[in-house]
Amino acid sequence: MQIEVKQQFSPAAQVHKFGGSSLASAQRFAAVADILQQQNPQQALWVVVSAPGDTTDALLAIIAAAENIAVRDAALNALQVQLTAIVQQTLAAEAAAIVSGQLRQWLAAVPDALVQQQLNDVLAIGERLSALLLSELLKQRGLNAVAVDARDFLRLKQHQPDWTASAALLAEQTQPDCIHVVTGYIARDDKGHSITLGRNGSDYSATLLGALVQAAEVTIWTDVKAIYSADPRKVASAVPYSQVSWQQACQLAQLGNPVLHARTLAPLTGTNTVLQVRSSYEPAQGGCCVVQPGLTEPGAAQQGFITELNDVTLLTLHQDTAITAARLALELQQPVIELSQQGDNLCWLLPAACAEQALAWLAELNVHAVWDTQRYYAVAWLKADQTQQAAVADQLLQQHAVLHRYENARQLIWLLGAPLPVAVLQQLHQQLILPTPALQLVVAGAGNVGAEFLSMLVTQQQRFAAKLKLNLAAVLNSRRAVLADNIAVTDWQTALAAGDSWHAEQLTAYLQALPAPKVLVDITPSSDFARLYPAFIAAGCDIISANKQGVTLPGAEYQQIMQALVQHQRQWLSNTTCGAGIPVQRTLQELLSAGDQIAEVSGIFSGTLSWLLCQYDGSKPFSDFVLDAQQAGLTEPDPRDDLSGKDVQRKLLVLARELGVTLELDDIKLQPLLPEGLEQGSWQDFWAQRDILDTELAAVFAATKAQGGVLRYVAVLSLQHGKVRASVSLQQVSQDHALAAIAPCDNVFVIRSGWYNANPLVLKGPGAGRVVTAGGLHADLAVLINQLIGKAAMPASLT
Repeated sequence: MQIEVKQQFSPAAQVHKFGGSSLASAQRFAAVADILQQQNPQQALWVVVSAPGDTTDALLAIIAAAENIAVRDAALNALQVQLTAIVQQTLAAEAAAIVSGQLRQWLAAVPDALVQQQLNDVLAIGERLSALLLSELLKQRGLNAVAVDARDFLRLKQHQPDWTASAALLAEQTQPDCIHVVTGYIARDDKGHSITLGRNGSDYSATLLGALVQAAEVTIWTDVKAIYSADPRKVASAVPYSQVSWQQACQLAQLGNPVLHARTLAPLTGTNTVLQVRSSYEPAQGGCCVVQPGLTEPGAAQQGFITELNDVTLLTLHQDTAITAARLALELQQPVIELSQQGDNLCWLLPAACAEQALAWLAELNVHAVWDTQRYYAVAWLKADQTQQAAVADQLLQQHAVLHRYENARQLIWLLGAPLPVAVLQQLHQQLILPTPALQLVVAGAGNVGAEFLSMLVTQQQRFAAKLKLNLAAVLNSRRAVLADNIAVTDWQTALAAGDSWHAEQLTAYLQALPAPKVLVDITPSSDFARLYPAFIAAGCDIISANKQGVTLPGAEYQQIMQALVQHQRQWLSNTTCGAGIPVQRTLQELLSAGDQIAEVSGIFSGTLSWLLCQYDGSKPFSDFVLDAQQAGLTEPDPRDDLSGKDVQRKLLVLARELGVTLELDDIKLQPLLPEGLEQGSWQDFWAQRDILDTELAAVFAATKAQGGVLRYVAVLSLQHGKVRASVSLQQVSQDHALAAIAPCDNVFVIRSGWYNANPLVLKGPGAGRVVTAGGLHADLAVLINQLIGKAAMPASLT
């Protein structure tokens, strides 16, 4: 569509439409104003508004009661009270008085309008109030705004927009550097009479306006955050799509989809305008983009949809008629679906309530149509792939009395005598849509290990792409966060550098809004962050943790996390909190689940101390080796956390709790490698006193070497004879001991059990380093991914 009028509108104009649910209260008006204030001030802003809440329904009831004066007046009074309350709660007193006065005038004129049959003027009151109220609220916030009655510029002729007249009139209404708040749903015909654009006509108003101002974007703000693969109120597994093709959007609109309406797309077809559907209740979500032909992003395939039509009927016409289904839909302002050609006849599906009107209109044009008078419930499947077969779905629907079936390459429609049970609709969705599951990934901690984890994520995304989408939905550190849908993994550093500061409530709310499934990967060293796990779990997140602080919190706090996991049926995978990439916890879990009994777990649990004691040969001070390890990224952020032995102590507590043993950190006997007092103060303070450590270690090393042994830092958890003993200490072991023959950085876990007693089970490998730790995190992530893939592949009857 091209408008043959030279215009002065900004090529970067935006149009934002807000429906009645987005404007149902003073709080919602404020939320809409917040959204508008966040838009790019360099772009011209046009806003289209519906009537507040259920105002249009109330006005229709008043029209229906026109002959009953008492009922009519009572309804008018009730509506005035309701709307006045919204005005007074939205605006400061002076502005509220002005708007309330205007509202009283409009409502006072209703009885005369009803007498004169000016019904569309009555129905326009809701939109006029929304436009006036929102423009005054924006002014109150210091913005230049004006209310515009769409009837002052929008002209339709025989249900079609008069582009030339509308563009010329709109140019007269346009003010420079101003937010124009325009009434939706209403317009005038070519004779100047007020008309309405049908149910949900405000969306149509928005796209008409978008075409007139040649908008770069039109955003339909509603109460859902996307266009779903099915009704999410009935189908819990409905997929919110971030992108839908224009052709499929037109199909959905034709089928009466509640988000996209039959006439909405027409004004923008063939333009460069981007159409967005977003939720005014969740403005942080990216919503869904309806993509024009030729503008589809790479990898954006056709989507699958299941949608329902209630109370529809069939018309049959001879195929040589000049009237099309689209022409009848325009006249009825209702969807009319051309199902198929059967012999010499056409078969159209339309709302049963419109059948008599359709027959009368067709009769005036000397077109004969047959109405079978049967009222149907319809289920429509829009195919993602033209080769998709419906055999399984047909079999599923056999027992539900399918009366008619119509199929072409793009869609299949079943007509039934009664609505499907929700459980069957869910099964149908499972069989036909077969969505590729998407896992929302939130990464907390972007240091050495975090950066390595994100670097590996690119490969993992490619590896699982055919079966699951790994979507990076947030990256944060202690200072800032980027909370955004589908962050490019290759550009996360840039995104994080441009991120904002964050707080716990904001992060939790964002996690709550993310679609499931979702997982938070904690690569921080923070106990405060770990204390937020119950809130994250309640928001629907599984947890993967390399942060030992969570697993070693005081018992009461640890139990809160465990209770939250049970309550919300979430998982907490923390295999990298002990042993980095070595699967020691997973091995213990498997032994216990198989019926074995663990008697003792011992070994070298610190890759850092393993490296230090393997490398230390007395050739230079021990602290120099510590500095080497720190620079190689082998230590905790403060290496004294390793030297204190507390890191090993925490890891032993991790394993104890993995085995169901009730222990606190202080129950584990600790002999630190760090001399007493050096844990105080800053790292610089320690470095000034490092000779104390160097002297003590040199003496112990010399004595051990003289006896032919080696130094190892050893943890022991004994569960024998009903007693629990736990200790961490520096020990001298002989050269032929199992803990002597290790490589620098190795962890060694020695497991004695009922099955592995005389010959214990030994796990050995690198226990420190960003690569092995990041790899261990990805191993935990793979567990969740494979569970999701398995669940997606499971027959619907078993899920």
